[in-house]
Amino acid sequence: MEANPIGRHLNALLTNLQAGLRLTTGQPVTRNNFVYSLDQGLWLIAGLILLEIAVTYLTSDKPAIFSGYGLNYLGAIYLLDLTILMLIARLAGASLTHAGHLLIAYLACTPLIVVTIHLITLPEDWLLNQPQSIGLLWLVLLAWQVYILLRLLRIILTIDYRKALFLAGLNTLLSLSSLWFLPQTELWYSDNPADEENAYAELNRLSVEDLFYEQYHLVDTALDDLTPQRPGIPDLYLVALGGYGLEKVFLNEVEYVRSLFDQRFDTVGRSVVLANNIETTSHYPMANRHNLADTLTGIGQLMDPQEDLLFLFMTSHGSSDHRFSVDFGPVPLDDLTPVQVRQALDDAGIRWRVIVVSSCYSGGFIEPLRSPDTLIITASASDRQSFGCGAKSEFTDFGTAYFKHALAQQPNFIEAFDIASKWVEEKERRERREPSMPQRFVGEAMREKLAIFNGGAYNESSLSRQAGQSGECGPWTGHNSCSQD
Repeated sequence: MEANPIGRHLNALLTNLQAGLRLTTGQPVTRNNFVYSLDQGLWLIAGLILLEIAVTYLTSDKPAIFSGYGLNYLGAIYLLDLTILMLIARLAGASLTHAGHLLIAYLACTPLIVVTIHLITLPEDWLLNQPQSIGLLWLVLLAWQVYILLRLLRIILTIDYRKALFLAGLNTLLSLSSLWFLPQTELWYSDNPADEENAYAELNRLSVEDLFYEQYHLVDTALDDLTPQRPGIPDLYLVALGGYGLEKVFLNEVEYVRSLFDQRFDTVGRSVVLANNIETTSHYPMANRHNLADTLTGIGQLMDPQEDLLFLFMTSHGSSDHRFSVDFGPVPLDDLTPVQVRQALDDAGIRWRVIVVSSCYSGGFIEPLRSPDTLIITASASDRQSFGCGAKSEFTDFGTAYFKHALAQQPNFIEAFDIASKWVEEKERRERREPSMPQRFVGEAMREKLAIFNGGAYNESSLSRQAGQSGECGPWTGHNSCSQD
């Protein structure tokens, strides 16, 4: 009577995994200890994919969200590695049959390699504080990889030691090339790192009732401190909103942007911060829909709708259904949608708008917010994640690119995007991440409006103050604004 086919395949799989374990750990093994068949190759590949999914889930911050892009990256890596190994086998003079045997034996050795790599990278804090140990650790891992390939070539293809060593080194170098041209994408990502538990504990000590009633006073105070617009001078007003209250990275960004704009773009007395953070509940209004709408309404009453311009910066997490995260732990708040932001701007009567949304999937904000009088910049496409947020981050990647790098070189908001986008693209390529693809929409009327601003619209008092504080001429034009024909 024929044995159960599935049982037979599983027994063969177990045999291969045992042989692979012996080979990777330096124990005696022969080519006859492996079971070679197309079915075994498929079983091993399926098992490795499941192992990658399981191990990366266990080592990810929780709650973890599965990313289909990670499967694309994983498949590309395995396909590349197997193709390179096949070419190496052919260079060694192996027949197609023996090359296939080599692939199956290699797949049988891979599970221990996968687990080891993830165990090495698990103690992240220790690694970050021991850069020399990191290098030594990866060198050991690389040498181990060469050793495994050396044994595979010697045992499966029975070639001499020198040739096997050369081919093992060549295979390893070719495999490492994927680090430069394959964008890395994780199988799991988390918007809620484990460190947030401490933030929740602190927030639980707040009186939610007192906090809500305090908002009216905080918003009124922020608006009372604003300076009215100057007739005949195009003024810039800034609203910087940090939505996610359990990670300080977003507070860091809005405070940095306010300081940058006050110094470089003459928004002193015309800038407001809305932030969700335990450290700022007494002096910043919360970042939520009602406070945003009330703030925009107050600013709209101060502005000249024909002359003045609003810069709205929003930074937080984002979801694939294009909701901007507004979260303050136990304080119940609703996420923002692009339609709500558009409505608040329209109700406030603010015509000229520069809107920068830094969050995952933020490209979904462009269509609902676009108008001829609007410039919209987003950290990612509507179906892509952006990077750099988290409890251990000081600044998001896009925030660093646009505000710290681009605007330092180019004060024009439109052209600064090109610098920022290139910076993000290069960083993500180095880190092998799925490209976030920052987006930009420029309304035709807004393009002309910003050309006027960057042409040097300022008065003598703002010019003197700006030059005295930073050595630059003009609130809008940076270094080039000093030039006169």
